[in-house]
Amino acid sequence: MRKFLASAVVAGATCVATPSIADIYHRETIANFRAVSIAYDALVCGIWVANESNEVVLLSTFGKELRRFDAGMRSVRSLTVEDGGILIANGWGEFRRLTREGRPIDTPFRLSDTLYDTEGLHQDADGSFLVVEDDPSRLMRIAPDGTVLMELFGDTFDPRMTEPQGVTRDPYSGNILVVDDNEGRNSLFELAPDGRVLSVSPLSDFGSDAEGVALQPETGTLYVGFDSGQALAIFDWSPTEITIDTPLDRGPDCAYS
Repeated sequence: MRKFLASAVVAGATCVATPSIADIYHRETIANFRAVSIAYDALVCGIWVANESNEVVLLSTFGKELRRFDAGMRSVRSLTVEDGGILIANGWGEFRRLTREGRPIDTPFRLSDTLYDTEGLHQDADGSFLVVEDDPSRLMRIAPDGTVLMELFGDTFDPRMTEPQGVTRDPYSGNILVVDDNEGRNSLFELAPDGRVLSVSPLSDFGSDAEGVALQPETGTLYVGFDSGQALAIFDWSPTEITIDTPLDRGPDCAYS
Protein backbone atom coordinates (compact mmCIF):
# COMPACT_ATOMS: atom_id res chain seq x y z
CA MET A 1 0.00 0.00 0.00
CA ARG A 2 1.32 3.43 -0.87
CA LYS A 3 1.96 5.76 2.01
CA PHE A 4 0.73 9.34 1.72
CA LEU A 5 3.02 12.17 2.75
CA ALA A 6 1.97 15.79 3.20
CA SER A 7 4.90 18.06 3.87
CA ALA A 8 5.04 20.44 6.79
CA VAL A 9 6.59 23.80 5.93
CA VAL A 10 7.47 26.91 7.86
CA ALA A 11 5.33 29.98 7.32
CA GLY A 12 6.51 33.58 7.35
CA ALA A 13 9.11 33.78 4.56
CA THR A 14 11.03 37.02 4.50
CA CYS A 15 11.60 37.68 0.82
CA VAL A 16 9.65 34.88 -0.84
CA ALA A 17 6.11 33.56 -0.78
CA THR A 18 5.32 30.95 1.84
CA PRO A 19 5.96 27.46 0.38
CA SER A 20 2.93 25.37 -0.53
CA ILE A 21 2.34 21.87 0.80
CA ALA A 22 3.56 19.12 -1.54
CA ASP A 23 2.11 15.61 -1.75
CA ILE A 24 4.20 12.59 -2.66
CA TYR A 25 3.23 8.92 -2.52
CA HIS A 26 5.64 6.24 -1.41
CA ARG A 27 5.68 3.19 -3.72
CA GLU A 28 8.42 0.98 -2.34
CA THR A 29 11.89 0.92 -0.83
CA ILE A 30 14.92 -1.08 -1.93
CA ALA A 31 16.69 -1.92 1.33
CA ASN A 32 20.40 -2.48 1.98
CA PHE A 33 21.42 -0.35 -0.97
CA ARG A 34 23.55 2.77 -0.46
CA ALA A 35 22.90 5.55 -2.95
CA VAL A 36 24.66 8.88 -2.31
CA SER A 37 24.04 10.18 -5.85
CA ILE A 38 21.56 9.03 -8.50
CA ALA A 39 20.68 10.13 -12.03
CA TYR A 40 17.93 9.03 -14.41
CA ASP A 41 19.03 8.05 -17.94
CA ALA A 42 16.19 7.74 -20.48
CA LEU A 43 18.55 6.42 -23.17
CA VAL A 44 19.09 3.18 -21.23
CA CYS A 45 15.86 3.44 -19.21
CA GLY A 46 17.75 3.21 -15.95
CA ILE A 47 19.09 4.88 -12.84
CA TRP A 48 22.82 5.47 -12.38
CA VAL A 49 23.96 5.18 -8.77
CA ALA A 50 27.13 6.27 -6.98
CA ASN A 51 27.73 4.80 -3.53
CA GLU A 52 30.92 6.71 -2.61
CA SER A 53 33.15 3.83 -3.67
CA ASN A 54 35.14 3.26 -6.86
CA GLU A 55 32.09 1.69 -8.52
CA VAL A 56 29.10 3.00 -10.47
CA VAL A 57 25.93 0.91 -10.71
CA LEU A 58 23.14 1.00 -13.31
CA LEU A 59 19.69 -0.06 -12.11
CA SER A 60 16.50 -0.54 -14.08
CA THR A 61 13.64 1.79 -13.17
CA PHE A 62 12.31 -1.17 -11.15
CA GLY A 63 15.53 -1.38 -9.10
CA LYS A 64 17.13 -4.42 -10.77
CA GLU A 65 20.91 -4.23 -11.19
CA LEU A 66 21.85 -4.09 -14.87
CA ARG A 67 25.52 -3.09 -14.86
CA ARG A 68 28.39 -2.37 -12.49
CA PHE A 69 31.89 -1.12 -13.25
CA ASP A 70 34.99 0.47 -11.75
CA ALA A 71 34.78 4.21 -12.46
CA GLY A 72 38.53 4.78 -12.22
CA MET A 73 38.21 7.05 -9.18
CA ARG A 74 38.83 6.00 -5.60
CA SER A 75 35.47 7.48 -4.65
CA VAL A 76 32.53 8.68 -6.75
CA ARG A 77 30.60 11.30 -4.78
CA SER A 78 28.18 12.56 -7.46
CA LEU A 79 27.22 11.91 -11.07
CA THR A 80 24.98 13.06 -13.90
CA VAL A 81 24.01 11.95 -17.40
CA GLU A 82 25.37 13.58 -20.56
CA ASP A 83 24.77 12.85 -24.25
CA GLY A 84 27.88 10.70 -24.56
CA GLY A 85 27.72 8.93 -21.21
CA ILE A 86 28.05 9.98 -17.59
CA LEU A 87 30.01 12.65 -15.75
CA ILE A 88 31.33 11.70 -12.30
CA ALA A 89 32.90 13.74 -9.49
CA ASN A 90 34.95 12.66 -6.48
CA GLY A 91 33.85 15.47 -4.15
CA TRP A 92 37.33 17.01 -4.10
CA GLY A 93 37.06 19.11 -7.24
CA GLU A 94 37.96 16.39 -9.75
CA PHE A 95 35.61 15.30 -12.57
CA ARG A 96 35.77 12.63 -15.29
CA ARG A 97 33.64 11.51 -18.23
CA LEU A 98 32.85 7.84 -18.91
CA THR A 99 30.89 5.98 -21.55
CA ARG A 100 27.83 4.07 -20.42
CA GLU A 101 29.98 0.93 -20.55
CA GLY A 102 32.48 2.47 -18.13
CA ARG A 103 35.27 3.35 -20.54
CA PRO A 104 37.04 6.67 -19.83
CA ILE A 105 36.34 9.44 -22.35
CA ASP A 106 38.89 11.86 -20.92
CA THR A 107 41.36 12.28 -18.11
CA PRO A 108 40.33 13.83 -14.76
CA PHE A 109 39.74 17.59 -14.94
CA ARG A 110 38.27 20.54 -13.03
CA LEU A 111 34.78 21.53 -14.16
CA SER A 112 35.10 24.89 -12.41
CA ASP A 113 37.67 26.49 -10.11
CA THR A 114 34.87 27.25 -7.62
CA LEU A 115 33.83 23.59 -7.19
CA TYR A 116 35.36 21.36 -4.53
CA ASP A 117 32.82 19.64 -2.27
CA THR A 118 30.39 18.66 -5.04
CA GLU A 119 27.58 16.73 -3.35
CA GLY A 120 25.02 16.74 -6.17
CA LEU A 121 25.23 17.24 -9.93
CA HIS A 122 22.68 17.50 -12.75
CA GLN A 123 23.18 18.49 -16.38
CA ASP A 124 20.29 20.68 -17.52
CA ALA A 125 18.67 20.81 -20.96
CA ASP A 126 20.86 23.74 -22.10
CA GLY A 127 24.09 21.92 -21.22
CA SER A 128 24.77 23.84 -18.02
CA PHE A 129 25.12 22.05 -14.68
CA LEU A 130 23.12 22.41 -11.49
CA VAL A 131 25.44 21.73 -8.55
CA VAL A 132 24.86 21.59 -4.79
CA GLU A 133 27.51 21.81 -2.11
CA ASP A 134 27.08 21.77 1.66
CA ASP A 135 30.05 23.77 2.94
CA PRO A 136 28.84 26.42 2.42
CA SER A 137 25.28 25.40 1.61
CA ARG A 138 24.72 26.55 -1.96
CA LEU A 139 22.96 25.77 -5.22
CA MET A 140 24.83 26.83 -8.35
CA ARG A 141 24.43 26.80 -12.09
CA ILE A 142 27.74 26.27 -13.90
CA ALA A 143 28.26 26.81 -17.63
CA PRO A 144 30.12 24.09 -19.60
CA ASP A 145 33.19 26.36 -19.62
CA GLY A 146 33.13 26.62 -15.81
CA THR A 147 31.56 30.07 -15.51
CA VAL A 148 29.29 30.49 -12.49
CA LEU A 149 25.89 31.56 -13.87
CA MET A 150 23.94 31.41 -10.59
CA GLU A 151 24.81 31.02 -6.91
CA LEU A 152 22.10 30.74 -4.23
CA PHE A 153 22.83 30.10 -0.56
CA GLY A 154 20.59 27.64 1.28
CA ASP A 155 20.88 29.58 4.55
CA THR A 156 18.88 32.38 2.92
CA PHE A 157 15.95 30.10 2.02
CA ASP A 158 12.82 29.95 4.14
CA PRO A 159 12.89 27.36 5.57
CA ARG A 160 16.68 27.09 5.53
CA MET A 161 18.40 24.40 3.48
CA THR A 162 21.60 23.70 5.40
CA GLU A 163 22.96 20.40 3.99
CA PRO A 164 22.02 20.01 0.30
CA GLN A 165 23.23 16.68 -1.05
CA GLY A 166 21.48 15.82 -4.33
CA VAL A 167 19.87 17.80 -7.13
CA THR A 168 17.75 17.18 -10.24
CA ARG A 169 15.25 19.14 -12.33
CA ASP A 170 11.75 18.42 -13.62
CA PRO A 171 11.71 19.31 -17.34
CA TYR A 172 7.93 19.85 -17.43
CA SER A 173 7.54 22.32 -14.58
CA GLY A 174 11.10 23.64 -14.59
CA ASN A 175 11.32 23.08 -10.84
CA ILE A 176 14.58 22.10 -9.16
CA LEU A 177 14.51 19.28 -6.61
CA VAL A 178 17.15 19.16 -3.86
CA VAL A 179 17.47 16.76 -0.92
CA ASP A 180 18.76 18.02 2.43
CA ASP A 181 20.35 15.35 4.65
CA ASN A 182 20.10 14.52 8.37
CA GLU A 183 22.31 17.43 9.38
CA GLY A 184 19.61 19.58 7.82
CA ARG A 185 15.93 18.64 7.49
CA ASN A 186 16.19 15.20 5.82
CA SER A 187 13.68 16.60 3.35
CA LEU A 188 12.96 17.20 -0.33
CA PHE A 189 13.07 20.87 -1.34
CA GLU A 190 11.15 21.90 -4.47
CA LEU A 191 12.48 25.18 -5.86
CA ALA A 192 11.60 27.55 -8.69
CA PRO A 193 14.49 28.28 -11.10
CA ASP A 194 15.28 31.48 -9.16
CA GLY A 195 15.50 29.62 -5.83
CA ARG A 196 12.03 30.42 -4.53
CA VAL A 197 10.99 27.63 -2.15
CA LEU A 198 7.79 25.98 -3.41
CA SER A 199 7.53 23.04 -1.02
CA VAL A 200 9.47 21.08 1.57
CA SER A 201 8.61 17.38 2.08
CA PRO A 202 9.98 15.52 5.14
CA LEU A 203 11.50 12.13 4.29
CA SER A 204 12.34 10.66 7.70
CA ASP A 205 9.42 8.21 7.53
CA PHE A 206 11.14 6.56 4.57
CA GLY A 207 14.84 6.66 5.34
CA SER A 208 17.71 8.31 7.14
CA ASP A 209 20.19 10.78 5.63
CA ALA A 210 18.77 11.67 2.18
CA GLU A 211 21.66 12.23 -0.22
CA GLY A 212 20.60 11.39 -3.79
CA VAL A 213 17.61 12.36 -5.93
CA ALA A 214 16.51 11.59 -9.49
CA LEU A 215 13.28 11.94 -11.45
CA GLN A 216 11.81 9.91 -14.31
CA PRO A 217 9.74 12.74 -15.82
CA GLU A 218 7.54 10.65 -18.14
CA THR A 219 6.01 8.85 -15.18
CA GLY A 220 6.60 11.30 -12.33
CA THR A 221 8.64 8.62 -10.56
CA LEU A 222 10.96 10.09 -7.95
CA TYR A 223 13.97 8.22 -6.54
CA VAL A 224 15.61 9.22 -3.25
CA GLY A 225 18.79 7.60 -1.97
CA PHE A 226 19.50 7.40 1.76
CA ASP A 227 23.13 7.13 2.86
CA SER A 228 23.21 6.04 6.51
CA GLY A 229 19.75 4.53 6.01
CA GLN A 230 21.16 2.28 3.25
CA ALA A 231 18.01 2.47 1.10
CA LEU A 232 16.62 3.67 -2.23
CA ALA A 233 13.01 4.86 -1.92
CA ILE A 234 10.66 5.22 -4.91
CA PHE A 235 7.77 7.71 -4.96
CA ASP A 236 5.09 9.16 -7.21
CA TRP A 237 5.61 12.92 -7.43
CA SER A 238 3.99 15.87 -9.18
CA PRO A 239 5.07 19.53 -9.18
CA THR A 240 3.48 22.05 -6.86
CA GLU A 241 3.27 24.59 -9.68
CA ILE A 242 4.64 25.27 -13.16
CA THR A 243 7.42 27.84 -13.11
CA ILE A 244 8.49 27.99 -16.78
CA ASP A 245 6.52 28.90 -19.92
CA THR A 246 7.97 26.20 -22.18
CA PRO A 247 8.84 22.63 -21.09
CA LEU A 248 12.51 21.67 -21.27
CA ASP A 249 13.90 18.87 -23.42
CA ARG A 250 13.63 15.64 -21.43
CA GLY A 251 15.43 13.34 -23.88
CA PRO A 252 14.08 10.12 -25.46
CA ASP A 253 11.08 8.28 -24.09
CA CYS A 254 11.89 5.42 -21.76
CA ALA A 255 10.28 2.15 -22.84
CA TYR A 256 9.47 1.04 -19.31
CA SER A 257 7.87 2.60 -16.23
